[in-house]
Amino acid sequence: MEPKVNYTLVGLFIGLLGAASLAGVLWLSRTDYRGVYDRYYTFLAESVSRLSRDSYVKYQGVEVGRVKEIALDPKNPEQVRLALDLVRGTPVKEDTVALLETQGLTGITTVNLRGGSRASPLLKAKPGEHYPVIKSQPSFYAQLSQNMSRLMGNEQV
Repeated sequence: MEPKVNYTLVGLFIGLLGAASLAGVLWLSRTDYRGVYDRYYTFLAESVSRLSRDSYVKYQGVEVGRVKEIALDPKNPEQVRLALDLVRGTPVKEDTVALLETQGLTGITTVNLRGGSRASPLLKAKPGEHYPVIKSQPSFYAQLSQNMSRLMGNEQV
């Protein structure tokens, strides 16, 4: 004799299992679909080879956003344009600067924002700009490379 199977219960179980799996995946991924972000640009005159989309942006070491776009500057191909999405309310001031930093032995590169004194006004987009532009500084490695190049060039006799 064949056992009786209640297909309604099997279907309900499969549906609940699928919904629970989907909810678990969404909860674990927790991507940037929540929250409100402000877009900023910064322009770097150095290699960004270790930086990638969705790399962290930190302000004084605190994570405040992500790198959303990496492209050559259409106006100056010697520079790289980074689009940064920062959590709304991040105090980006006119004297805030962006620089690349490499984290420890892992080599993970992040964009770190520094500066931003209390007296400085908040950074706003200038006429003709779509987004505010954060000034940049060369990274430690870019400065080291530049200084080594100068030393090597000056040592020739």
